Amino acid sequence: MKKKLAVMALAAGLLAGGGFVQAGTSYSGYDVIVPGFNSSAFTDNQTKKTSSASADLKVSILGKAMDARAQSHSGGTGAWVRIATVGGPFKLPNTIKSGKSTRVEFSSDLNQLVDARVKGEWRSN
Repeated sequence: MKKKLAVMALAAGLLAGGGFVQAGTSYSGYDVIVPGFNSSAFTDNQTKKTSSASADLKVSILGKAMDARAQSHSGGTGAWVRIATVGGPFKLPNTIKSGKSTRVEFSSDLNQLVDARVKGEWRSN
């Protein structure tokens, strides 16, 4: 019984911490609300397969134009790329090394007064 509770607690902790990490060569869906006033929001993490390979971002819903970049807690980011329309894949160049946990960071404009939704698929490559 203790083992089962420990496994359930670990699973709940992983989900609360941003979801699971998957291989970076497969697309995974995201659905993110980006707060206004130059705030950020993030996708779930993926494991980077190839060092410095551009991430691919597809957008199916875009509430407001915003910026996006690949980002890693363990070092390496990419340049901001302006996302102003649905479509893609948009290339997110970066310096993230293989094996590192990677995510997409979305950032709203300073003068954006409302939250904006962005939805689609991405892969870290």
